[in-house]
Amino acid sequence: MGGFRTPSGGGIRLLSELIIDADKDWEAMGISNIRELAAGMVKGDLAMANGIILAALNPGPTGSMLFSQGAGADLIWSY
Repeated sequence: MGGFRTPSGGGIRLLSELIIDADKDWEAMGISNIRELAAGMVKGDLAMANGIILAALNPGPTGSMLFSQGAGADLIWSY
């Protein structure tokens, strides 16, 4: 399954059931820091591409929503 697997080998119902193989050679796919990213993430973080590497996007303030400012622009939290 190319770096991803499920606990039982079958399908998953929740994203939290997805297991990512951080030891896989992700370099060929342009991802070079997945192990470091995963190690530094906490509950509520999202992974996003920042134009150079994958980075953690921390949760926004309570009640805010995540907005796109268009292709190539940063995501922002707003009300």
